[in-house]
Amino acid sequence: MKKFLAISFVFLSFAFCVFSQNSAGTANKNTALRCLKFAESCLAGKDWENAIKQADLGISYDDSISDLFYVKAGAEINAGKTRAEVLKIIQAAFDKNNWVGYSKAGARILLADLLSDTGKYAQSLNVLDSESFIYSADAEFIRIKNYYRMKTSDSIANARLKLNSVRRIYPDDERFPYIFFLFESMFVNKSYLEDVDYEIPEIVKDIASSYIIKLPDYSNKNYVVELLATSFAEKSERERLLRAIDAKKTSESPLLAYLGLQSGIYSEKQAFEMFFDSLGNSISLEMLESFVKAIKDDGVKQNIAEKLANFNGSIFIDTNDDLQNELTVEYELGRPSYIKYDKDNDGVTDLYSSFDFGVPLFAYFNAKNTEIFYDTYPKVSRVVFNNDNFTFNFFEDSLLLSPFELVKDEIFSKLNLEFYIPLIDESEKLPTPRELVLLSSSVELPTKERENAKVVYTTYEGKLVFANFIQGEHKYATCDFTTGVPFIRYVDYDNDGYYETSEIYDYAPSSMPADTMVTDIFTSAANSSNLYLRKVQIDRNGNTNYEFTEEYLEDGGKVTIWDSDDNGIWDCQYIKYPKKDGEEQIEETIYFDSNGLKKLSLTVIDKIPVKMIYDNQEVMIYAGESENIYWIEERGSGDLEIKVIKKISDKLEQGTLSVIQVEGQRISVIKVDNCYYLRILPQSEVTEEVSK
Repeated sequence: MKKFLAISFVFLSFAFCVFSQNSAGTANKNTALRCLKFAESCLAGKDWENAIKQADLGISYDDSISDLFYVKAGAEINAGKTRAEVLKIIQAAFDKNNWVGYSKAGARILLADLLSDTGKYAQSLNVLDSESFIYSADAEFIRIKNYYRMKTSDSIANARLKLNSVRRIYPDDERFPYIFFLFESMFVNKSYLEDVDYEIPEIVKDIASSYIIKLPDYSNKNYVVELLATSFAEKSERERLLRAIDAKKTSESPLLAYLGLQSGIYSEKQAFEMFFDSLGNSISLEMLESFVKAIKDDGVKQNIAEKLANFNGSIFIDTNDDLQNELTVEYELGRPSYIKYDKDNDGVTDLYSSFDFGVPLFAYFNAKNTEIFYDTYPKVSRVVFNNDNFTFNFFEDSLLLSPFELVKDEIFSKLNLEFYIPLIDESEKLPTPRELVLLSSSVELPTKERENAKVVYTTYEGKLVFANFIQGEHKYATCDFTTGVPFIRYVDYDNDGYYETSEIYDYAPSSMPADTMVTDIFTSAANSSNLYLRKVQIDRNGNTNYEFTEEYLEDGGKVTIWDSDDNGIWDCQYIKYPKKDGEEQIEETIYFDSNGLKKLSLTVIDKIPVKMIYDNQEVMIYAGESENIYWIEERGSGDLEIKVIKKISDKLEQGTLSVIQVEGQRISVIKVDNCYYLRILPQSEVTEEVSK
């Protein structure tokens, strides 16, 4: 019966643990769902910040719920977060694939829209068209954007066919006429700027006419649509519409000035004044070029030239005709001050460059977090890889790098004005660190040897010549590679300004494992993985006598030598013999007299002393009862051993024989490393031993 009760108790305990875990999981999920409701409420109220906070709180309780990521993504895109950030969040919703309140359709719309705006048109279409096909105003709008942006004749035809259909199905959705007139106006305007004949397709005329008829439905909602639509009206109708817009004076703009000039309702002087009075401190390059090209009067041209020569503000450039501005150029007094280039419009700047009165000084590549400093553009003086903290320095003409070209705007040149526009060169790639080494004059790399330290390599034709190791402003080590390998590194370990330590590095034998210490000093980027520290020598007073020398052998072996009194004669030598796996570890310690003659040697195998030679005579060694105590020739009693230990001085010199007296007995003591070797001296030897 007791056994049954015990088993029952174990079962109930296990069941309780499982139930507790399930209960905790259920409670967390319920809390997460409450957070989801709060986040939805905040989203509906356009309280983006609290919607994000509630979604994050819900995710902290249960990160498996896709809806939380979807709501957070929706709030973040409205809160002004970058598309790159929001894409990661909405993608997480699909990775979780656990929807509790929403269908995936809304999330697919958001994802497709983000993909379209970041240049991934095929992926965007696939999100909408795969699984269950989504048909809605939102989905059709995104499809049309994608087709226009693909820029093939077939895709543009598809966009127009879609628009011709949706204008009937969604007649009150102003997004469709807006995107239609934006893209179609761009096609017309590009042809005008490039002096290419362009005939508006019949389907475009039909769609435009259907929207122009309904302009009163849109004019109060989107002023730009009404203006753009006038370009597709017949001449008389265009003038009527523009005069009606002008009469309302709801908003003057560069676009109104340009279209009014082309239609003849404004004189060039009137258009000039409206254009520059209304542009503020920013304008698109296409709009500015179009207006300048339309001006014929020399006096007005001169006025425009003066405006541009003193222009302070931003010019936006759509580099791929997707109706988004990938390139922003900031001007000061008509000269570029800086540029920002966001290739895929994800909100992350891919290229940034600052100028000094139109001359590039600096460029930043975000993808590799790399900074480029120029001597005279495009001649590079320095490249810094911030992620790795690598710096490459260059002589003039060693490296030319031009991620963009500054060109005179041809249209503005007709104003007798030199106005420069940067053209991004996508083919210009940043060289890799290894490629840069071949061109550099010096390379600065972080070293793990000291905190906040770096090693500066001087290079020539890709080969290392010198190296200086620097911590703050202090150069604490240097070495010369001109003689090849092996080479010596001189080090000031005590920071007194004198390089007291010499380190000899050589190619590591194949049997020797990689020395991580060497890599930490020279860095892996310096291709130091095949080197090892062969020997260390220390001369603290500069008299060429090394007080300490240590040489490293294969299989863990090493030879260490001390010259403590700095007289050029060895005092002690320690040998750790190479040892392969499974072999005994043999160590030998040798002490020398003042003439450099061997006076004592001790051989240890696997930490056990096995042989001692003193005054050229081999003596027997016996382990004492106490740790690190050994007897020579004759083992003493345990009591005697304890009494000797009490009298041994901590200041006993290594390898030197001392004699102590314990209860009428004379005991010689030799210290080797942290062990003591004792010998009971016969009375006849006492005087002789002491004299030594």
